[in-house]
Amino acid sequence: MIKLSISLLLTVSGVLLVVLFLFTIYLLVQRKREIRFAEVRDTFLQNSEQHWYNYLINDEIFSVVLVPRGRAQVAAIETIFSSYLKNISNEKVEHKIKEFSNLYLKKLYEKDLSSKRWSIRMNALYRIADFRIEALLDTCQQFEKTKISEEEYFQLLKIYSVFQPELFIEKIEESSVNYSESEYRRLFVLLEDDVFIRLFEDFNSWTKKIQFAAIDTAAVKRNMQYIDRLKQLLTHEMPEIKIRALKGLYEIGVIDEIDPYVPFVTSDMWEIRLMVAKIFQHVPLNYTYAYLEQLLQDENWWVRSQAAKTIVEKREGIAKLQQFLESSNDPYAIEMAQETIVRKRGSK
Repeated sequence: MIKLSISLLLTVSGVLLVVLFLFTIYLLVQRKREIRFAEVRDTFLQNSEQHWYNYLINDEIFSVVLVPRGRAQVAAIETIFSSYLKNISNEKVEHKIKEFSNLYLKKLYEKDLSSKRWSIRMNALYRIADFRIEALLDTCQQFEKTKISEEEYFQLLKIYSVFQPELFIEKIEESSVNYSESEYRRLFVLLEDDVFIRLFEDFNSWTKKIQFAAIDTAAVKRNMQYIDRLKQLLTHEMPEIKIRALKGLYEIGVIDEIDPYVPFVTSDMWEIRLMVAKIFQHVPLNYTYAYLEQLLQDENWWVRSQAAKTIVEKREGIAKLQQFLESSNDPYAIEMAQETIVRKRGSK
């Protein structure tokens, strides 16, 4: 019995040693491949950087040396393209990257979408969106029909928002889609203006997350055509919608009339009164001082502070606050005005 046990132990040990040896060989081979991959990628990156700059920026004739041969060179091109798209806003450069990608990278990413590895599929989806490979739109729609992860579906929505906005709108209307506000903002910021503005046409039909995300995205985009849409929301029954609409209008920073904002000076919600005090930063003081003086005497510290800041930043602001000090009998408002004047003078 002991002999059998020792024999079995020796056999198991021998098998484990063989497995360990083979695993070590595998790791060494993989490491060698990674090193070789990095060498090829870095060499191509170094040798082609100037060629890419000449082609993308200096409008030189396209050179066949830029066409990638193998995965490592594609990785180098991904680095180059991502750097240009992140750091340079240029339609001509974007068009050239799109044209090249649709011609020379399409087949590779199409193959990657059928990979068993999630990371490879996700990388392909990222590149399709970033490099605007619209030739793979049909492939993406077929890919959606397979068993995909939530992350992959979200990236598909980004692709649809760029290439097929109508389909994108249909997808987010589906009840099965439920993302966070920040995720919706990431999707909406990619939409063309004429598509994005449609989110406001039937505003009340959307979920709260979509409504909030649409308002916040309008503030980020800072497009003049969103001003009227946001002003229409100032009469919305939901206070949070009003507050976000006011914030969006403040961020855009173009106030063509003050009448829509005057009623909010006496709002029951201090957050709304605070946003009005901020919005008045974009209006000449001679139109708003009477309202800001009222807000300077508000019961809420934040509102008083913002009203004082808005006044003092104007050219005649310090003089106005000094006049207020001479006529006011509100101790809290007087204290706020004094502190604001001191800070303003100290910053000069």
